[in-house]
Amino acid sequence: MTGFTWTPLLNTHSIKLRTLISLLLVSFFAPLPAYATVDAQTPSQEVTIVSEAWADATNKNGSGLYFDIMREVFEPLGYKLNFLTTTYSRSVYLVQTKKMHAFLGSYIDEQEDVLYPYWHFDAEQVAAVYKSYAIPEWEGEQSLQGKTVGWVKGYDYNEYMGTTVNIREVKSRRQGLTMLYSDRLDALIDARSEIEEEFEKVNIDRNAFVISNFTDLKLYPAFTNTPQGEELRRAYDEGFEELLHSGKLKTMFEDYEWEYFPF
Repeated sequence: MTGFTWTPLLNTHSIKLRTLISLLLVSFFAPLPAYATVDAQTPSQEVTIVSEAWADATNKNGSGLYFDIMREVFEPLGYKLNFLTTTYSRSVYLVQTKKMHAFLGSYIDEQEDVLYPYWHFDAEQVAAVYKSYAIPEWEGEQSLQGKTVGWVKGYDYNEYMGTTVNIREVKSRRQGLTMLYSDRLDALIDARSEIEEEFEKVNIDRNAFVISNFTDLKLYPAFTNTPQGEELRRAYDEGFEELLHSGKLKTMFEDYEWEYFPF
């Protein structure tokens, strides 16, 4: 027989199977659609920074030099900042337990289970206040040797002292000055500015005391010990360095009439 071509018959099931295989192959090798992805470097929307309330630095209404510095560092990067003021010891607790993102005013490596950056944002002039008969002649830290010395709970000044003292932590500066006045303390250690400010609030004779410089300690933000805290620390160091080198940080200190520019 001539002119005859054999063509296999395809049933309906075979056609459907081949069609399905073709569609699967096309889908497998086709380029993926450009869906939006979350960049690991994208900052989270809100960051809460907690601090003790210090006049002109961390005011309860969210104003103050330190809060403004944090705004200048983080807001250009897309972060929205919230501020909370409470006691210093509670500020530390809230960050250590990862309920807040960062607290302000820590000395380097002062607290455990938090992350410290490279850059400090200020330095504190720490002073000792005492009665002249308790320490007749001030010779620096060694004048406190063997004395009963107080400071606000959580500040841990003993970590920065080489002398041995009898430590009495107090709940507040007011309590500390009251104990000092009644001779239950030989000396109280705190930031000089905080001591002077407290004297203006309490009904205690300022002239009965002597204030002497103890040391200068740099102040840092401390971040949660988490991957997000790592990112915030990196962002802070980069943003703060730019703020410092641009000259804007110095202008901010001048605008607030800060006595000391520690850079």
